Amino acid sequence: MRSLFRLFPFLLLGLYACTGSQEPLLPALVAAGGEGQVRFFRAQDLQRGAGSPVGTWNTPGLQDLAYSNALGRLYLLFPDRVEAYATQGFTENAAPQAPPLSAPLPADCTGGYLRLGQNRLLVHCPGAGRAFLLNLADLGNQEEADLTGLPPGSRLALYPQNTLELLAYLTDTVLGYRPPSNPTGSPKGEAALGLAFTPSDLRLDPIRGRLLGAGRGATETYLVRWEGTSPSTPPLGLQGAVRLALDPVQGLVAYGGGFRALEPRDSGPRQGFSTYGAGLVGQDAYLYLVRGGLLEVYDLQANPFPASPQATALLGFSPSALAFIPVE
Repeated sequence: MRSLFRLFPFLLLGLYACTGSQEPLLPALVAAGGEGQVRFFRAQDLQRGAGSPVGTWNTPGLQDLAYSNALGRLYLLFPDRVEAYATQGFTENAAPQAPPLSAPLPADCTGGYLRLGQNRLLVHCPGAGRAFLLNLADLGNQEEADLTGLPPGSRLALYPQNTLELLAYLTDTVLGYRPPSNPTGSPKGEAALGLAFTPSDLRLDPIRGRLLGAGRGATETYLVRWEGTSPSTPPLGLQGAVRLALDPVQGLVAYGGGFRALEPRDSGPRQGFSTYGAGLVGQDAYLYLVRGGLLEVYDLQANPFPASPQATALLGFSPSALAFIPVE
Protein backbone atom coordinates (compact mmCIF):
# COMPACT_ATOMS: atom_id res chain seq x y z
CA MET A 1 0.00 0.00 0.00
CA ARG A 2 2.85 2.36 0.78
CA SER A 3 4.14 1.97 -2.82
CA LEU A 4 0.73 3.16 -4.02
CA PHE A 5 0.91 6.12 -1.67
CA ARG A 6 4.23 7.10 -3.25
CA LEU A 7 2.63 7.04 -6.71
CA PHE A 8 -0.40 9.19 -5.78
CA PRO A 9 1.36 12.59 -6.08
CA PHE A 10 2.22 11.89 -9.70
CA LEU A 11 -1.25 10.57 -10.50
CA LEU A 12 -2.83 13.68 -9.01
CA LEU A 13 -0.61 16.34 -10.55
CA GLY A 14 -2.94 16.68 -13.54
CA LEU A 15 -5.95 17.18 -11.27
CA TYR A 16 -4.19 19.99 -9.41
CA ALA A 17 -2.60 21.81 -12.34
CA CYS A 18 -4.70 24.96 -11.84
CA THR A 19 -4.01 26.09 -8.31
CA GLY A 20 -3.74 29.13 -6.10
CA SER A 21 -3.40 32.45 -7.83
CA GLN A 22 -2.41 30.80 -11.12
CA GLU A 23 -4.46 31.05 -14.31
CA PRO A 24 -6.79 29.69 -15.46
CA LEU A 25 -8.81 29.56 -12.25
CA LEU A 26 -10.23 26.21 -11.27
CA PRO A 27 -14.05 26.26 -11.61
CA ALA A 28 -15.52 24.96 -8.38
CA LEU A 29 -18.25 25.33 -5.80
CA VAL A 30 -17.75 25.50 -2.05
CA ALA A 31 -20.50 23.66 -0.17
CA ALA A 32 -21.19 25.18 3.25
CA GLY A 33 -23.37 23.14 5.61
CA GLY A 34 -24.99 24.12 8.89
CA GLU A 35 -28.16 25.43 10.55
CA GLY A 36 -30.28 22.90 8.64
CA GLN A 37 -29.13 23.81 5.14
CA VAL A 38 -26.37 23.48 2.57
CA ARG A 39 -25.50 26.53 0.51
CA PHE A 40 -23.30 26.39 -2.58
CA PHE A 41 -21.02 29.30 -3.49
CA ARG A 42 -18.75 29.85 -6.47
CA ALA A 43 -15.20 29.57 -5.20
CA GLN A 44 -14.17 32.50 -7.40
CA ASP A 45 -16.94 34.67 -5.90
CA LEU A 46 -15.70 33.91 -2.39
CA GLN A 47 -12.19 34.84 -3.45
CA ARG A 48 -13.57 38.29 -4.35
CA GLY A 49 -15.54 38.64 -1.11
CA ALA A 50 -18.99 37.91 -2.63
CA GLY A 51 -21.30 35.64 -0.68
CA SER A 52 -24.39 35.00 -2.83
CA PRO A 53 -25.12 31.25 -3.17
CA VAL A 54 -25.93 29.67 -6.53
CA GLY A 55 -28.01 27.03 -4.79
CA THR A 56 -29.48 26.18 -1.37
CA TRP A 57 -30.66 22.80 -0.10
CA ASN A 58 -33.00 22.46 2.87
CA THR A 59 -31.40 19.83 5.13
CA PRO A 60 -32.99 19.87 8.61
CA GLY A 61 -30.82 18.15 11.20
CA LEU A 62 -27.63 18.22 9.12
CA GLN A 63 -24.59 17.23 11.22
CA ASP A 64 -21.69 17.05 8.75
CA LEU A 65 -20.82 16.76 5.07
CA ALA A 66 -17.95 15.33 3.02
CA TYR A 67 -17.13 15.19 -0.69
CA SER A 68 -15.49 12.34 -2.63
CA ASN A 69 -13.71 13.74 -5.67
CA ALA A 70 -13.06 10.23 -7.01
CA LEU A 71 -16.76 9.31 -7.04
CA GLY A 72 -18.22 12.78 -7.55
CA ARG A 73 -20.52 12.42 -4.57
CA LEU A 74 -21.49 14.67 -1.69
CA TYR A 75 -22.26 12.85 1.56
CA LEU A 76 -24.56 14.36 4.19
CA LEU A 77 -24.89 13.10 7.75
CA PHE A 78 -28.13 13.39 9.72
CA PRO A 79 -28.97 12.03 13.20
CA ASP A 80 -30.71 8.98 11.72
CA ARG A 81 -29.17 8.47 8.26
CA VAL A 82 -26.50 9.18 5.66
CA GLU A 83 -27.34 10.50 2.20
CA ALA A 84 -25.13 10.52 -0.92
CA TYR A 85 -25.76 12.91 -3.82
CA ALA A 86 -24.28 12.74 -7.30
CA THR A 87 -22.66 16.04 -8.33
CA GLN A 88 -22.13 15.36 -12.03
CA GLY A 89 -24.79 17.94 -12.92
CA PHE A 90 -23.22 20.73 -10.87
CA THR A 91 -21.96 23.85 -12.63
CA GLU A 92 -20.68 27.20 -11.43
CA ASN A 93 -24.25 28.44 -11.70
CA ALA A 94 -26.28 25.60 -10.21
CA ALA A 95 -26.21 22.73 -7.72
CA PRO A 96 -29.26 20.60 -8.58
CA GLN A 97 -30.42 18.28 -5.79
CA ALA A 98 -30.88 14.87 -7.41
CA PRO A 99 -32.61 12.01 -5.56
CA PRO A 100 -30.02 10.65 -3.12
CA LEU A 101 -28.87 7.26 -2.00
CA SER A 102 -29.80 6.87 1.65
CA ALA A 103 -28.73 4.53 4.45
CA PRO A 104 -30.44 4.48 7.87
CA LEU A 105 -28.29 4.47 11.00
CA PRO A 106 -29.12 2.27 14.01
CA ALA A 107 -28.00 4.94 16.50
CA ASP A 108 -28.57 8.61 17.22
CA CYS A 109 -25.74 10.39 15.39
CA THR A 110 -26.40 13.90 16.69
CA GLY A 111 -22.99 15.54 16.99
CA GLY A 112 -21.44 12.97 14.66
CA TYR A 113 -19.02 13.35 11.78
CA LEU A 114 -17.90 11.70 8.53
CA ARG A 115 -14.46 10.53 7.37
CA LEU A 116 -13.67 9.23 3.90
CA GLY A 117 -11.50 6.19 3.30
CA GLN A 118 -10.34 4.56 0.09
CA ASN A 119 -13.57 2.66 -0.56
CA ARG A 120 -15.47 3.09 2.70
CA LEU A 121 -17.18 5.87 4.61
CA LEU A 122 -16.78 6.14 8.38
CA VAL A 123 -19.66 7.53 10.43
CA HIS A 124 -18.71 8.26 14.03
CA CYS A 125 -21.52 8.95 16.50
CA PRO A 126 -19.63 9.96 19.69
CA GLY A 127 -22.75 10.68 21.72
CA ALA A 128 -23.97 7.12 21.19
CA GLY A 129 -20.49 5.61 21.54
CA ARG A 130 -20.84 3.86 18.16
CA ALA A 131 -19.30 4.02 14.69
CA PHE A 132 -20.24 2.51 11.32
CA LEU A 133 -18.55 1.81 8.00
CA LEU A 134 -20.44 1.91 4.69
CA ASN A 135 -19.43 1.51 1.06
CA LEU A 136 -18.66 4.84 -0.56
CA ALA A 137 -20.13 3.68 -3.86
CA ASP A 138 -23.61 2.68 -2.72
CA LEU A 139 -23.77 3.16 1.10
CA GLY A 140 -24.22 -0.61 1.37
CA ASN A 141 -22.47 -3.29 3.41
CA GLN A 142 -22.96 -1.43 6.69
CA GLU A 143 -20.60 -2.65 9.40
CA GLU A 144 -20.42 -1.54 13.01
CA ALA A 145 -16.94 -0.85 14.34
CA ASP A 146 -15.97 -2.42 17.65
CA LEU A 147 -14.85 0.46 19.88
CA THR A 148 -13.86 -1.74 22.82
CA GLY A 149 -11.12 -0.10 24.87
CA LEU A 150 -11.43 3.33 23.26
CA PRO A 151 -12.37 6.00 25.80
CA PRO A 152 -15.16 8.52 25.20
CA GLY A 153 -13.79 11.52 23.35
CA SER A 154 -11.58 9.45 21.03
CA ARG A 155 -11.40 10.66 17.44
CA LEU A 156 -11.62 8.19 14.56
CA ALA A 157 -10.61 7.98 10.89
CA LEU A 158 -9.99 5.29 8.28
CA TYR A 159 -6.48 4.04 7.49
CA PRO A 160 -6.17 1.98 4.27
CA GLN A 161 -3.57 -0.79 4.10
CA ASN A 162 -3.51 -2.91 0.96
CA THR A 163 -7.17 -3.89 0.46
CA LEU A 164 -8.15 -3.28 4.09
CA GLU A 165 -9.78 -0.22 5.64
CA LEU A 166 -8.47 -0.10 9.20
CA LEU A 167 -9.93 1.94 12.02
CA ALA A 168 -7.52 4.66 13.15
CA TYR A 169 -8.01 6.20 16.58
CA LEU A 170 -6.60 9.07 18.60
CA THR A 171 -7.19 8.96 22.34
CA ASP A 172 -5.93 11.11 25.19
CA THR A 173 -2.66 9.13 25.31
CA VAL A 174 -2.19 7.01 22.15
CA LEU A 175 -2.56 6.98 18.37
CA GLY A 176 -3.21 3.67 16.66
CA TYR A 177 -5.06 1.57 14.10
CA ARG A 178 -6.68 -1.88 14.05
CA PRO A 179 -9.32 -3.89 12.16
CA PRO A 180 -12.71 -2.19 12.64
CA SER A 181 -14.56 -5.27 13.90
CA ASN A 182 -11.68 -7.03 15.69
CA PRO A 183 -9.77 -4.90 18.20
CA THR A 184 -7.22 -7.67 18.85
CA GLY A 185 -6.77 -8.62 15.19
CA SER A 186 -4.05 -7.66 12.75
CA PRO A 187 -2.68 -5.62 11.13
CA LYS A 188 -2.57 -3.23 14.05
CA GLY A 189 -0.27 -0.64 15.51
CA GLU A 190 -0.27 1.74 18.43
CA ALA A 191 2.12 4.40 19.72
CA ALA A 192 2.12 6.47 22.88
CA LEU A 193 1.95 10.22 22.39
CA GLY A 194 4.15 11.08 25.33
CA LEU A 195 1.63 13.59 26.62
CA ALA A 196 -1.92 13.68 27.91
CA PHE A 197 -4.40 15.81 26.00
CA THR A 198 -7.95 16.05 24.73
CA PRO A 199 -8.14 14.96 21.06
CA SER A 200 -10.20 17.15 18.74
CA ASP A 201 -9.52 15.84 15.21
CA LEU A 202 -7.99 12.95 13.26
CA ARG A 203 -7.51 12.74 9.51
CA LEU A 204 -5.77 10.59 6.93
CA ASP A 205 -3.35 12.00 4.38
CA PRO A 206 -4.01 9.53 1.53
CA ILE A 207 -0.91 10.49 -0.47
CA ARG A 208 1.73 10.14 2.22
CA GLY A 209 -0.12 7.45 4.13
CA ARG A 210 0.18 9.38 7.39
CA LEU A 211 -2.25 10.11 10.17
CA LEU A 212 -2.72 13.70 11.32
CA GLY A 213 -4.43 14.65 14.56
CA ALA A 214 -4.89 17.61 16.86
CA GLY A 215 -5.76 18.22 20.47
CA ARG A 216 -5.25 20.33 23.54
CA GLY A 217 -3.12 19.71 26.61
CA ALA A 218 -3.18 21.59 29.89
CA THR A 219 -1.64 24.77 28.48
CA GLU A 220 -0.97 24.16 24.78
CA THR A 221 -2.51 22.79 21.58
CA TYR A 222 -0.65 20.16 19.57
CA LEU A 223 -0.45 18.64 16.11
CA VAL A 224 -0.03 14.86 16.06
CA ARG A 225 1.81 13.53 13.02
CA TRP A 226 2.43 9.79 12.47
CA GLU A 227 4.15 8.45 9.37
CA GLY A 228 4.90 4.92 10.57
CA THR A 229 7.55 5.74 13.16
CA SER A 230 7.04 7.36 16.55
CA PRO A 231 4.40 10.12 16.37
CA SER A 232 5.59 13.70 16.68
CA THR A 233 3.58 16.25 18.68
CA PRO A 234 4.75 19.78 17.85
CA PRO A 235 2.93 22.62 19.65
CA LEU A 236 0.59 24.78 17.58
CA GLY A 237 0.22 27.94 19.67
CA LEU A 238 -3.54 28.04 19.03
CA GLN A 239 -6.49 28.13 21.42
CA GLY A 240 -9.57 26.01 22.01
CA ALA A 241 -10.58 22.86 20.13
CA VAL A 242 -8.29 22.65 17.12
CA ARG A 243 -9.37 21.06 13.86
CA LEU A 244 -7.46 20.32 10.67
CA ALA A 245 -8.08 21.34 7.05
CA LEU A 246 -6.13 19.18 4.60
CA ASP A 247 -5.72 18.95 0.88
CA PRO A 248 -3.11 16.24 0.27
CA VAL A 249 -1.38 18.28 -2.44
CA GLN A 250 -2.08 21.91 -1.61
CA GLY A 251 -1.63 22.20 2.13
CA LEU A 252 -2.42 21.55 5.78
CA VAL A 253 -3.91 24.12 8.17
CA ALA A 254 -4.84 23.91 11.86
CA TYR A 255 -7.63 26.21 13.05
CA GLY A 256 -9.73 26.95 16.12
CA GLY A 257 -8.77 29.93 18.25
CA GLY A 258 -6.67 31.42 15.45
CA PHE A 259 -5.16 29.39 12.62
CA ARG A 260 -1.78 28.16 11.47
CA ALA A 261 -0.81 27.13 7.96
CA LEU A 262 1.54 24.16 8.42
CA GLU A 263 2.12 23.11 4.82
CA PRO A 264 3.40 23.91 2.27
CA ARG A 265 5.12 26.41 4.64
CA ASP A 266 4.66 27.15 8.31
CA SER A 267 3.00 30.53 8.81
CA GLY A 268 3.14 30.45 12.61
CA PRO A 269 -0.02 31.25 14.60
CA ARG A 270 -2.29 33.85 12.97
CA GLN A 271 -5.48 35.75 13.91
CA GLY A 272 -5.27 34.63 17.54
CA PHE A 273 -8.28 36.73 18.59
CA SER A 274 -10.59 35.06 16.04
CA THR A 275 -12.46 31.77 16.50
CA TYR A 276 -12.98 29.61 13.42
CA GLY A 277 -15.70 26.96 13.30
CA ALA A 278 -15.04 25.38 9.89
CA GLY A 279 -12.14 25.28 7.46
CA LEU A 280 -11.18 24.01 4.04
CA VAL A 281 -8.02 23.85 1.93
CA GLY A 282 -9.28 23.64 -1.63
CA GLN A 283 -7.72 22.01 -4.68
CA ASP A 284 -7.23 25.61 -5.87
CA ALA A 285 -4.72 26.19 -2.98
CA TYR A 286 -7.01 28.70 -1.27
CA LEU A 287 -7.79 28.45 2.42
CA TYR A 288 -11.43 29.06 3.36
CA LEU A 289 -12.17 29.73 7.05
CA VAL A 290 -15.57 30.33 8.68
CA ARG A 291 -15.76 32.88 11.48
CA GLY A 292 -19.39 33.10 12.59
CA GLY A 293 -21.36 34.30 9.55
CA LEU A 294 -18.21 35.38 7.70
CA LEU A 295 -15.93 33.39 5.44
CA GLU A 296 -12.30 34.47 5.12
CA VAL A 297 -10.20 33.50 2.08
CA TYR A 298 -6.40 33.21 1.95
CA ASP A 299 -4.19 32.35 -1.04
CA LEU A 300 -1.66 29.87 0.36
CA GLN A 301 0.58 30.10 -2.72
CA ALA A 302 0.71 33.85 -3.24
CA ASN A 303 0.75 34.67 0.49
CA PRO A 304 1.91 31.73 2.64
CA PHE A 305 2.39 33.98 5.70
CA PRO A 306 -0.96 35.83 5.76
CA ALA A 307 -1.54 38.66 8.18
CA SER A 308 -5.06 39.39 6.90
CA PRO A 309 -7.48 37.68 4.51
CA GLN A 310 -7.45 38.31 0.78
CA ALA A 311 -11.25 38.60 0.95
CA THR A 312 -14.08 38.23 3.45
CA ALA A 313 -17.58 37.19 2.37
CA LEU A 314 -20.79 37.64 4.36
CA LEU A 315 -22.57 34.26 4.16
CA GLY A 316 -25.82 35.07 5.96
CA PHE A 317 -25.55 31.98 8.20
CA SER A 318 -22.91 30.14 10.25
CA PRO A 319 -21.85 26.85 8.60
CA SER A 320 -20.04 24.16 10.55
CA ALA A 321 -18.67 22.14 7.61
CA LEU A 322 -17.21 22.96 4.18
CA ALA A 323 -16.45 20.93 1.05
CA PHE A 324 -14.72 21.83 -2.23
CA ILE A 325 -16.47 20.54 -5.37
CA PRO A 326 -14.77 20.99 -8.80
CA VAL A 327 -17.28 21.53 -11.60
CA GLU A 328 -17.21 21.77 -15.37
